Parts: sequence; structure tokens; C-alpha cells
Amino acid sequence: MVEMDSLRARRLHNWRQTPETHLADAAAAGPLIEQLGIVTLYPASPELPNLYHAYVGDAQAQTDSEWDSPSGQVYSWRWVLGRQEAGFYTAIVCNRPTWVSWALLPAIIRLRGELRAIDELFDTGILSSDAYRVAQALESAGGALSTGDLRREAGFPVGKEQRAAYLKAVAELDTRLLVAKVFSEADEEMRHTLVTARYPAYVAAAERMTRAEALQQFLLAYLPAAVYAVPAVLARHLKLAEPELREGLDGLVGATAVTLPGYKGACYVWRG
Repeated sequence: MVEMDSLRARRLHNWRQTPETHLADAAAAGPLIEQLGIVTLYPASPELPNLYHAYVGDAQAQTDSEWDSPSGQVYSWRWVLGRQEAGFYTAIVCNRPTWVSWALLPAIIRLRGELRAIDELFDTGILSSDAYRVAQALESAGGALSTGDLRREAGFPVGKEQRAAYLKAVAELDTRLLVAKVFSEADEEMRHTLVTARYPAYVAAAERMTRAEALQQFLLAYLPAAVYAVPAVLARHLKLAEPELREGLDGLVGATAVTLPGYKGACYVWRG
């Protein structure tokens, strides 16, 4: 049996979560996102890397709310990385802030996004009326809107109850990768835009893929650095169907990429 401690040590080394390999600053975060494909801002899943643990070089480090702490510094990286367009900024890992590399974005849109038209999603009851109003406002704007402008255009006036409804609607669109968050050079207020309007080439590439092709692309990007995959956890935190994920992993078992070592029947190990 492969020693899990050894596998985990390799994973943390690859994810830069050790004192010897940790990230020095935000400038090193962009290449890490490009290399790993999917990286959360803060710890969200043991099966996916994050920038905070990579910065402090410790996979056990806890976050805090102080602005002058490592947590506060990593929080500010959102704007540095966002303005550099270091990756696609979304919330797909446990609904937490997540960076997706541009190379992997079509596959992630295919696996986690919704490729049907917004009108169709609303007409079939998949989108709520509040989410539909937000999407319509962005569609009418033809570009990015600040939070304040979007709330006004979508009909969510000032007030605690209306704010809660607005945030729920935006989260609904975020989860389906229908709306993207973008970063302004002029200020530090987040903008929102339709993915189809901002990134049409990536959406078109996603439409040309089958789900099986997208899953294989994701796994071949993920596994070399992750070293191993625990499908029950990875599927739940990425909101993928576990049988589909296992089928994709099974397709790699053998001489090509991955082997099943018998770790409680639940762990696939990269052989590269």
C-alpha cells in the first residue's frame, strides 16, 4: 500500500504549502494558478490548493480577520491578480472565492457552467425570478456593472432584506458560471458581467467539448500536482456527480496515468 503520508507530503510540496516552497508574494501567485488550474483564495477543500496556505507555507495555518495579517495580505491579492487577469475569478469550490486558469476555463465551464440561454433557464424554472432580473440587467447593460449599479438596474433597492435577496440571486448566477466578477482599474469596487458577453471564446470552446472530454482535461491538469484524488471529497466540493468523476478517473487507470492503490478503495494516485 502506498503510504498516504508520503503522498500528502508530495502534494503539499507541489501546492507550495511548505516552508521551503511557499509563495513570496502576489507576483508568484499568478504562475501558480496557471500551473495548478484551480486554486482557492483561502482554504476551502483539502482536495484543492489555496493561496493562503501557499503564502504562509503551512497547510495547518488558520486564517484571521486582521488586515495586517497574512490573511489580510492574501485578501488584497484579489485586486492584484484580478487586474492582471491572472485567471477567471469565481466561487465554484464550496462556494468560496476560486481562481481558474484560462487554459482550464472551457473545461470548467462545461463541467460546472450552464450553456443554455438565460431565457430558457428561466422559462423552464431553473433560474429564479430574482436571478433572472440580475441577468437581464447585465444583458441590457452590455458590459460590466458595479454592485450599486447592478442592484439599481435589477430592482433591488437599499435595505437589508433586498440586499439578502440580491446576494442570493448573484450567488445563483455565480454557481452556474453565468456571471463573472471583474476588477476595475479605477477603484476597488467589484464589477459583474455575463460570462457569455465577457468571455465568448471560452464559452464557445466549452460548447465544443463533451463532458467526458472536459473531465479528462480537468483531471490531467489536476492530478500531477495533487498527486492523488479522493473522489468522494473532490466531487462534493466541486459539485460534480461522484459516479461521473469516478468514471473519469477509472478511464485513466492503467499505464496511461493513474492507479488505484487500495486505500480503502477511495484514492487514485498519479503515476507520472
